[in-house]
Amino acid sequence: MKKISRRIALKQSLAAAAAFSLPSIAPSRALGLKGKHSAPNSRINLGLIGNGKIMKGHRQYHLGADDVQVVALSDVKTWELERARAEVKNVQGEACPTYEFYEDMLARDDIDAVVVGTPDHWHAKISIDAMKSGKDVYVEKPMTLTIEEGKIMRKLCRRYGRVLQVGSQQRSNWAFRKAAELVRNGYIGKVHTVAVRLGDFPPPTQYPAEPIPKGLNYDRWLGPAPWEPYNELRIKGDYGGGWRRFWDYGSRKNGDWGAHHYDIVQWALQRGALPVLHLRRRNQNYSGLRRQGSYDPLHG
Repeated sequence: MKKISRRIALKQSLAAAAAFSLPSIAPSRALGLKGKHSAPNSRINLGLIGNGKIMKGHRQYHLGADDVQVVALSDVKTWELERARAEVKNVQGEACPTYEFYEDMLARDDIDAVVVGTPDHWHAKISIDAMKSGKDVYVEKPMTLTIEEGKIMRKLCRRYGRVLQVGSQQRSNWAFRKAAELVRNGYIGKVHTVAVRLGDFPPPTQYPAEPIPKGLNYDRWLGPAPWEPYNELRIKGDYGGGWRRFWDYGSRKNGDWGAHHYDIVQWALQRGALPVLHLRRRNQNYSGLRRQGSYDPLHG
């Protein structure tokens, strides 16, 4: 019988152990080896609801975060879900479940929080349902389509003890922060009037009916809004118009740039609800401004 040295025997044992263990090697993401080595139980399991134009940036951000795992996607357009699912798989190494109905996503008890990036008329309903189901919420601006919806969301956020954050990204911009700092510290003197320019959208249009494309749940897209015949331009995600030009879906420029700029005005003045003065035309004389009630993007 051939005698085997202790060193050779040890090498053979280690080689056999390595070969046996190879099929059981887990992905680095599962072991928390991505980036800063965040362990699986310390990561936030995130669901993304509404995977169109604005969600692309959010999706890329969260997929690149060490402490976040995107675990679910929801949209009423199958082509948006397919694109988002492929992106998640490419970054995380595995695809995640997709849902046509966001309620099915919220029924999962392994999801910690959701990002809501739908058209504005869905913000309140989805955010409230998410908080009721025990999820924290990041919702794109404007927080809601109407001021009354905002008051309800604030009340329910407190009732259910959830975290609710609104995407007022201008507060993270150094220029707006510096401007607010100057105003707060009296560098421009006493402020008596603030003029906010929002721009304009084309007027709402009664588009002709078109066939509903395969893969779109149009009734679900409309949701709480009144029924109107489908037209691609009505639901288009377009920063120059699209669904944003309709009061039923996006409250036009008030919910678009207004949600940003009104917020900065209040931030600079350290105020709560302010009287809103409506500008109808770009060159309108400010002395003819009309009071339109009050607007409070921070507190509903």
